[in-house]
Amino acid sequence: MKLWGMLDSPYVRRVAISLDVFGIEFEHEPLSVFSTFEAFAQINPVVKAPTLSLDDGTVLMDSTLIIDYFEATSAPAAKLLPQQPQALGTALRTVGLALAA
Repeated sequence: MKLWGMLDSPYVRRVAISLDVFGIEFEHEPLSVFSTFEAFAQINPVVKAPTLSLDDGTVLMDSTLIIDYFEATSAPAAKLLPQQPQALGTALRTVGLALAA
């Protein structure tokens, strides 16, 4: 599994930290969407960081979508978000506020 993007991006860092909390090993490839646009376009035609390539070749993009994928596929004990609806709503509101900052 490989995470593409520069760690100076808060979105790339968000995914890297989340993968670590999930306990998922990954390789980081510090590729810039700006200085290496053409190379990044070969991995992700939308040229958006972060991009994550799974071991099966599936390519995921956007920090929220990448984290949603692992949240959906992780064991209940490894989830980052609460499962109870009211607590989940509160947590998602907090995430939304943090992403808007």
